[in-house]
Amino acid sequence: MNKSNFEFLKGVNDFTYAIACAAENNYPDDPNTTLIKMRMFGEATAKHLGLLLNIPPCENQHDLLRELGKIAFVDDNILSVFHKLRRIGNQAVHEYHNDLDDAQMCLRLGFRLAVWYYRLVTKDYDFPVPVFVLPERGENLYHQEVLTLKQQLEQQVREKAQTQAEVEAQQQKLVALNGYIAILEGKQQETEAQTQARLAALEAQLAEKNAELAKQTEQERKAYHKEITDQAIKRTLNLSEEESRFLIDAQLRKAGWQADSKTLRFSKGARPEPGVNKAIAEWPTGKDETGKQGFADYVLFVGLKPIAVVEAKRKNIDVPGKLNESYRYSKCFDNGFLRETLLEHYSPDEVHEAVPEYETSWQDSSGQQRFKIPFCYSTNGREYRAAMKTKSGIWYRDVRDTRNMSKALPEWHRPEELLEMLGSEPQKQNQWFADNPGMSELGLRYYQEDAVRAVEKAIVKGQQEILMAMATGTGKTRTAIAMMFRLIQSQRFKRILFLVDRRSLGEQALGAFEDTRINGDTFNSIFDIKGLTDKFPEDSTKIHVATVQSLVKRTLQSDEPMPVARYDCIVVDEAHRGYILDKEQTEGELQFRSQLDYVSAYRRILDHFDAIKIALTATPALHTVQIFGEPVYRYTYRTAVIDGFLIDQDPPIQITTRNAQEGVYLSKGEQVERISPQGEVINDTLEDDQDFEVADFNRGLVIPAFNRAVCNELTNYLDPTGSQKTLVFCVTNAHADMVVEELRTAFKKKYPQLEHDAIIKITGDADKDARKVQTMITRFNKERLPNIVVTVDLLTTGVDIPSICNIVFLRKVRSRILYEQMKGRATRLCPDVNKTSFKIFDCVDIYSTLESVDTMRPVVVRPKVELQTLVNEITDSETYKITEADGRSFAEHSHEQLVAKLQRIIGLATFNRDRSETIDKQVRRLDELCQDAAGVGFNGFASRLREKGPHWSAEVFNKLPGFIARLEKLKTDINNLNDAPIFLDIDDEVLSVKSLYGDYDTPQDFLEAFDSLVQRSPNAQPALQAVINRPRDLTRKGLVELQEWFDRQHFEESSLRKAWKETRNEDIAARLIGHIRRAAVGDALKPFEERVDHALTRIKGENDWSSEQLSWLDRLAQALKEKVVLDDDVFKTGNFHRRGGKAMLQRTFDDNLDNLLDKFSDYIWDELA
Repeated sequence: MNKSNFEFLKGVNDFTYAIACAAENNYPDDPNTTLIKMRMFGEATAKHLGLLLNIPPCENQHDLLRELGKIAFVDDNILSVFHKLRRIGNQAVHEYHNDLDDAQMCLRLGFRLAVWYYRLVTKDYDFPVPVFVLPERGENLYHQEVLTLKQQLEQQVREKAQTQAEVEAQQQKLVALNGYIAILEGKQQETEAQTQARLAALEAQLAEKNAELAKQTEQERKAYHKEITDQAIKRTLNLSEEESRFLIDAQLRKAGWQADSKTLRFSKGARPEPGVNKAIAEWPTGKDETGKQGFADYVLFVGLKPIAVVEAKRKNIDVPGKLNESYRYSKCFDNGFLRETLLEHYSPDEVHEAVPEYETSWQDSSGQQRFKIPFCYSTNGREYRAAMKTKSGIWYRDVRDTRNMSKALPEWHRPEELLEMLGSEPQKQNQWFADNPGMSELGLRYYQEDAVRAVEKAIVKGQQEILMAMATGTGKTRTAIAMMFRLIQSQRFKRILFLVDRRSLGEQALGAFEDTRINGDTFNSIFDIKGLTDKFPEDSTKIHVATVQSLVKRTLQSDEPMPVARYDCIVVDEAHRGYILDKEQTEGELQFRSQLDYVSAYRRILDHFDAIKIALTATPALHTVQIFGEPVYRYTYRTAVIDGFLIDQDPPIQITTRNAQEGVYLSKGEQVERISPQGEVINDTLEDDQDFEVADFNRGLVIPAFNRAVCNELTNYLDPTGSQKTLVFCVTNAHADMVVEELRTAFKKKYPQLEHDAIIKITGDADKDARKVQTMITRFNKERLPNIVVTVDLLTTGVDIPSICNIVFLRKVRSRILYEQMKGRATRLCPDVNKTSFKIFDCVDIYSTLESVDTMRPVVVRPKVELQTLVNEITDSETYKITEADGRSFAEHSHEQLVAKLQRIIGLATFNRDRSETIDKQVRRLDELCQDAAGVGFNGFASRLREKGPHWSAEVFNKLPGFIARLEKLKTDINNLNDAPIFLDIDDEVLSVKSLYGDYDTPQDFLEAFDSLVQRSPNAQPALQAVINRPRDLTRKGLVELQEWFDRQHFEESSLRKAWKETRNEDIAARLIGHIRRAAVGDALKPFEERVDHALTRIKGENDWSSEQLSWLDRLAQALKEKVVLDDDVFKTGNFHRRGGKAMLQRTFDDNLDNLLDKFSDYIWDELA
C-alpha cells in the first residue's frame, strides 16, 4: 500500500487525515488502536460538520449526533455510521475490544464517510470514489508520514515571522503539526503530552475552519450553507452490500448474536456450536417449488438449534414484502442436510437433541406447505420509523400460528428471548383462561370481572392493541391488578410494564399494589414488582412500574440496548393523555424535515417493545380509539351511579358576578397597568378597543375583585374545618397563588380559628421536588388538612381522593374530556364524610361553551416548523421537484406556511409597535430592509411575497441576510409584551347564585319539561313502557339504558331531586322511576327506600317465614334499595354470588324466588304504600 486511502483529505482537513492515517497504520497489527483512532475520526468529522451547520457546541458526541439527526439531509445511514464508529470505539477504549474484522469494517465505513464529507466541504460533487485498498503492514507509510510532518515542523520553527498575524499563524501551525505527530505516534494508551497535543491540534483545526468562515460575508455563508444542504440531500453514503451487512451484523451483535457476514458464512466453514448463538450467513436451503436451491441471508442458531431465518438486503425497499423470501427459506429449510452437517462435528445424541427426527414444523395458511423454522425476519438495515413503517425497521413474524401477524421492531430479538418464545405455548396458555373462569379470590365487582374477561377474550383472539374504558372512580387500577394477576398466573406473559406519564400516578399504583390482597397476601408480595426508582427489571420481576419519561431516557437516549422482548405486555394507564398519533408525513416532509419531529416519544417507547398493549382510560378520546380500536369493554359513569358504586352530582351551582355577566370593556387610548411574567408592573396605552369575557379573566385580564367576590361567596357553601374536601381549578400558577390568599382571607373572617394549612396550592411548581408534591397529594387524601386545595391541572387525572365533595371551576374549560377528568375527582363514594352527592361550582360560565364529545378531533404530533426552515425550503431547488398530494410542489406548500406566519407577525407588530419603543424601532428597521429588497414596506411584505410566489420570494430572502433572526427577536419581544395581562383594580360583586338546569331557567320549568317528555314519549324506550305499565318487567340493562336516555335529554336523577326540593321544599329520594311514574300515572312522590320497606313488611306478613328466609328477605330488600331492580345479573355478584347465587336462593324459598321478586316489584308501586 503506497498511500493512504484517505489521501484526498490532505489539505482539506489535515486533522482528520492524520487520524485516519494513524488508524490505517495500526491495522492489522493493532486493531484496538485502529478502532480508537476511527472513533476520533468520527468525532472530528462531526465537530467540523457542526461548525459548518451552525450547531451550538455539544457536551459529547452522542448529543452532537442527536443534533445532526435533526437536520433532514443527515439520513439514517450516515448517522448509523457515526454511531457505529463511536460505539465500537468506546468498546475499544473501555473494554479493550480488539476485533480485526470490526477494525476493517470501521476503516471501510470511515472511508465512505470521508468521501461523503469531502464532496460536501470541497463542492467537488463528482469526485470519483477511489478504490479502497485494505491496509497491510503500514510501517513504511507511517514512518514516511511522521518524517514529513517532523520536517515541516522544523521548517516552521526556522521560519522568521514578521507581523503579529504571521506569528499567530505560525504558532497555530506548530500546534497542529505537533498534534498530527502525536496522533500518528499515539497508541491505545496515549501519553499525557500526546493527548494534550491532539486536543490542541483539534482546537487549532476548528479555529482555522472558523476563521475561514468568518472571512465570508453573511450572504456568502448562507449561500455556502445552502449549497451544502442542496448537495447533501442528493448524496448518500451509497453503502455496498457488504457494508450494509456490516451494519446489520452490528445490530445483531448488539442483541447478543455472533454475527459477521464476512467470516461467519457457511461457505467459509461456519457451523453451529453448542452454547453459542450464531447468525450464520448464506446458509444453503433446500429446493423450492421451482427446483431451485437457495441460500438464506442468515440463519440464527441458538446452540445447534436453528430458530430464525433472515432476509437482509440493502435494496429491500418494502421490508415486510420481503418477508415472503424469509418464508421461503423457512419452508425450504433442509433439516436432513442440517443433521448431516452437524453429524460431521458432533455426536448423534447432541444432534438429535437439537434436530429431532420428527422434524417439528408448522402448517402455512394454504395447508399445502409447512414452515420448518418458527421465526422469519426481513430488514434493510434502516432504523425503524413509524411514519415510514413499511420501509424501515426489522419486520418479523412467528409463523407457528396462521393467525399471527407480521410486525415491525426497532431491534432484534435476543437469543434467550427467541428461546423463551419458542418454549411458550400461547394456545395452551390461552386455554387457561377458559379453564379458570372463577375470580372470587380477587374480590372484584361484577363489572370488573366482566372487564378482565373481555381483555382475556381479546388476547385469545390475537388482538395486539386493546382498549378498556371504565368511568373514573370505578376501580381501573384494581381491575388492572386482577387482570395482571391472571395474565401472569396463566403464564401467557412473563413480564408486564405498567406505564404512567406522571410520577404521582406511578406512586399511586404502587400504593394500590401494596394495599390489594389476594387470598390474604398483598399483591406486591405475590410477585416481584419493581418501582419507579428501579431502572431495569430483574429476571424474576413480573411487573415493572415506570414513567414514560424514564423509559425515553433508558431506551431512546442511551447506548445500553433495551431488549425488545423485555416486556411482553404493556398496560398503559390513562391512555387518553400521552399516547398520541404520529403525523403522516408528506413526501416533501419525509425528504426535507426531521422525522423525529413527527414522532411521539410515547409512541416510540411502546413501538420499541414486542408486546401486547392494553390501554386503560375513563374517557376514550377519538385518537385513543384510532390507535387501540373500540373498547373491548365499557363501564359508564351512569351505570356506576345506578349500581351504587359512584355518586351522582347535584345540578351545577353557577356563581355570577357583575363583571362576569357584563364583561369588561376598555377603550382605545386608555392607560392600563400590565403585570410582566417577572411580576413587574408595566404602564401601557391601549391601541384598540378591547372586550373581555369571563373566559379571559385571569388570562388576559386580572381583576382581583372578581376572585375576591367569588371566594367570599364560597364561604357560604364550603366548610374548611369539616371533613368534606374541595378542589379548585385555576388558570395559571399565578392565579392559583392569588386564589389561595383570597380564600384564606375570606374564610378567616368566618372561621377565626382557621389553620394556615387548611387551604394550600398543589401544582407542579408548588414544589420542584416531585416526591414532595406526591407527599402533599397524600396529605390531602389521608389527613385532616389541607381541606381546600387549589391547583391548575396537576390533579385532573388519576388521583383518587374520595373525600372530595366539591369542585370549583375558576378556569374555563372547553374540552369535554378534560372536564370529565376534572369532575371525576369527586365521583367516588365516601360514606365516612357523609357524602351522598357532590357539588360543582361554576364561576366562569363553563357550561355555555363546553364542547360536545362529537366534536373531538384526533390529537397528532404537529411539529413546530421554524421560519428559517421554511425559508431554507423555498430557497432549495430540490423542493420544487417534489409534488404533494394536491399537485403543488413542496416549495409551494412551504411558501404558503411562510407567508401565513409572516402575516401574523406583521399584524402583531403593527398592533404592538406603539406600545413598545423597542418593537417600534425594530419595525422601522424591517421597513427599510423590505423596501430595499422587495420594493415594499414591512406591512405589505407578506402580501407581496404571496403575490410573487416562492421563486421570487427565495431571491428576496437571499438579499436579506439576518432577516429571520430579526423576525425571531421581534416575535420574542411581542410575546413578552403580550404575556403581561392587564391588571384592573375595579369593584365586583356577586349578582346571582343559582342551580343550573340545562336549558331551563327555573326548577319549575325543568320539572314541567320532564313531565312533558315522559307523557309524550311513552314508547320511546321499552324500559319506559315497563316502568309505566309493568314495573316487574324492568331489567337492570333496561334501567341503565333508560337512565342514559334521560341523561342525554339532560334530566339526571340528582337534578330531578334537587329541582323538586327547590320547588316543593321536600327532599325526596324517589329515584328516577318514582319521578317517571309521578309524571305518567300520577303516583305520589315518596322515598324509594320507604316504598321498599312497605313491600318488605307486606311480604313478611303473608307467610310464616323461617329465620333464614327472613334474613334473606332483608338482604333482598337492601339490594333493591341499592340496585332498584333485581335480575339474574345481581345474583352473580357480591354476597349473593359468594353464598351460592340464584340457585341457592331458589332452594331457600322453595323454588318460589321469581314469584317473590315479582311481588316486591308490584308492592313497591302499590299506592297503598
